[in-house]
Amino acid sequence: MRIRHYWRRAIRRARPERLAIPAVCDTAATIGMLSTTPQPALSWFSRWIAFLTTPFKFLGVSGWKETGCGAAATGRPVRDAQHSTDGFWTIDVVLAALTIGPSPADLSKPRYLRLEVEPETAAHAVCAARPIRAGDSLSFGGAVVIDTDGPFLEVHPEEEFRVVTATAD
Repeated sequence: MRIRHYWRRAIRRARPERLAIPAVCDTAATIGMLSTTPQPALSWFSRWIAFLTTPFKFLGVSGWKETGCGAAATGRPVRDAQHSTDGFWTIDVVLAALTIGPSPADLSKPRYLRLEVEPETAAHAVCAARPIRAGDSLSFGGAVVIDTDGPFLEVHPEEEFRVVTATAD
């Protein structure tokens, strides 16, 4: 099964009015939403049923809310990347550095966020080419969104995603 969608691009095509008034980035509030613990791993059922649930997220049901912010960050996955039937790679990351807009986040205490790597992006090609393992060093950037299931922050990288170094297995 090959799922083809990038929700932001699909919204621009199908319902451009949803993005007609862009969200204005509130850097401090967005940084304040960083998680103090990683999100739980996706269950086998969540990964399996994703081909049904992700289209509802696209429609705004238990979906993603734009923050208007972009991020640049480095960090390490807390567990191996998880792949779902919607084609997404999910990677929960402990942050080493994070800048949202012009502001670096205070990471004197551990902070976490989730990466959702969508199909048909350069970032997805990186994940498909090699396993992303716990402890790998990642560099990434992209749109910061709120997953309303939590709520918690996610970054959806498109072009800006690379494995800087890999740990020995």
